[in-house]
Amino acid sequence: MMRPVRLAVTAVLWAFWACPGCAPVVPADKYDQLQRQWLDSQHAQSDIQRDNDQLRKDKAELSDQVETLRRLGPERLEKLFHVASIELGRHSGGVDLDGRPGHDAIKVYLDPLDRQGSVIKAAGEVTIRLFDLAAPAEKNLIGEYAWTGEEMGKQWSGGFGVYHFSFVCPWKARPPVHDEITVRVEFVDYLTGRRFTAQQACKVLLPPPDLAPATAAATQPAAEQAASRPAE
Repeated sequence: MMRPVRLAVTAVLWAFWACPGCAPVVPADKYDQLQRQWLDSQHAQSDIQRDNDQLRKDKAELSDQVETLRRLGPERLEKLFHVASIELGRHSGGVDLDGRPGHDAIKVYLDPLDRQGSVIKAAGEVTIRLFDLAAPAEKNLIGEYAWTGEEMGKQWSGGFGVYHFSFVCPWKARPPVHDEITVRVEFVDYLTGRRFTAQQACKVLLPPPDLAPATAAATQPAAEQAASRPAE
């Protein structure tokens, strides 16, 4: 398309310039249209040239990356800092969120560890399950919580050289019946695709018996609370 337009414009200009004093062989508006098309073709050709240059540059960079990966070999992951195991922090346990007697949740501290045992900020997904193992088997799972990779990044905190992920897991409906809760954490590492698990028993402070019903009712959805009130 560009080459015929260029030839047509060139022919018109040559005919005009070859005969000084002669009237143009094409109308002025047609001449202007051909000239604009020729300029557009020049700009399009420049864009194509830039695109080709960029493609050649990208191809060269990809070739360098492929060569580097081939040289490092499949063992390169072993040379990176990646998760080799996970541990739950010793401060994991019950926390009070509302200022009333008794714990309202369990706060879980998670440490992803590399091969040297150092804590690293690793990308991945976390699932936490809380079990009251003293309860009947069909009722011992009292809570399940999950964080995506994007959400997990916001849970990284620490200071004075100590860093970790921390997750707050509030009671789903009411406080547990027993004061020892088993925390089971599953972490899926985005870098290697490996799945790690860790488990720890935590003590929690249960609300006094006279406050337990009120605590449970406070955690019910509003519709359930309304339905549970006696008719006036």
